[in-house]
Amino acid sequence: MGRLWLGIPKRSLPSLFLSRKAFGRPWSSPIMGSPFGLVQGRKEAFSPFMRAISHLSTRPCYAIERDYYEILGIPQDASLDDIKKAFHALAKKYHPDANKNNPTSKRKFQEIRDAYETLRDPKKRAQYDKKSFQGSEKVGYAADDTEGFHEAYHDPFSEFHKTNHGPFSNSFFKIFTEVFEHERETYAADIQVELNLSFSEAAKGCIKQVSFSAQVLCSSCHGRGHPVNAKPSRCPTCNGVGTVTVFPFTSTCSSCRGLGKIIKDHCSACRGLGVVDGVKNVNVTIPAGVDSGDTISVPNVGNQGGNGVHPGNLYIKLQVDKDPVFLRDGSDVYVDTHISFTQAMTAILGGDVEVPTLSGKTKVKIPKGVQPGQLSILRGRGLPKQIGLVDHGDQYVRFRVHFPSSVNDRQRELLEEFAKEEANQESYGFADGNWLYQQLSTG
Repeated sequence: MGRLWLGIPKRSLPSLFLSRKAFGRPWSSPIMGSPFGLVQGRKEAFSPFMRAISHLSTRPCYAIERDYYEILGIPQDASLDDIKKAFHALAKKYHPDANKNNPTSKRKFQEIRDAYETLRDPKKRAQYDKKSFQGSEKVGYAADDTEGFHEAYHDPFSEFHKTNHGPFSNSFFKIFTEVFEHERETYAADIQVELNLSFSEAAKGCIKQVSFSAQVLCSSCHGRGHPVNAKPSRCPTCNGVGTVTVFPFTSTCSSCRGLGKIIKDHCSACRGLGVVDGVKNVNVTIPAGVDSGDTISVPNVGNQGGNGVHPGNLYIKLQVDKDPVFLRDGSDVYVDTHISFTQAMTAILGGDVEVPTLSGKTKVKIPKGVQPGQLSILRGRGLPKQIGLVDHGDQYVRFRVHFPSSVNDRQRELLEEFAKEEANQESYGFADGNWLYQQLSTG
């Protein structure tokens, strides 16, 4: 442990040299005592470089590992829903399209996405937690623990680069960059669109088709970037081998991507990019309970990537229309139910009224002695308390009593009789006298 070895898998190399925060300790290898490196089929001396590092002792090297839980701002026992909510909030805040004047937002967004992709997958999360626990005493990962490295886009040789490369030659940095730069996984640009939903669609969930402008695979070359019948030739960079070696490192050739062959003819329709401007139509499942400002992420359906570039993601920002019947307050909903004066009076004897709910109309018992503005609660008839969960909020029914603007003689006679009876009962008396009797007497 501690020695850099030729057997390191090629996918771990860019993480080791281009993507880590820093090396905590010096590193060296007996192999690096060799004064020559084989690059692009020729030999080149690196004696200044080798002399500069030959005195370093062989020790373990450690890379500072960013805490994925810290990146998302969540505890280690966070649920999957907590992870999704944290990712959506941070993705909206640090998305490059929303921070075009902030050059660090792209790197921050990549960190957030890396953390989310690891923690959302139970197997990857378990492996990450295990390694974090095992590495807590070491404060990082050892160099030969290649599975512990993740991309964060950092060059450990940057300090030498800032000081005119120190003991390193310009040719070394040029070769090193050419060999390993392509190993980083590249992604096409993400796309963010807005989508309007009705209150009913947001409350119950639905499937919506979203259309947007995006880069799509070229139909002429099917994303290859070259004519279908084009003939390949041997790659001059690696001489057909598919790999390039800078002792003690071996990496996939960046020119032919390990194939050993290249095609010089470019597709005229896409100019060799493999993608062209077009329109995408995507069916998106909207979960029940979403609200205005929520963002739905659809992986790999953003701009299409050509020539080995991964497709970007689609982010859909939702806007929910107001409803003429229901008023939303978090996971609870309110609805006004108008009842007549007669219904309010007969409620003393018992009565019910039909009210709308999110699942259809239902009958609600009018409370005895109902007062204008009084609320009745329908438990569990609201919206999901968290998106996708079974637990729901409540529905509140507010009673609005409609008083008649005029009455006929018979109605007046009955009301007066009722008012007199009410006035004679001390238990129903008021400090200022009976209101109904006063109204009828002055009317």
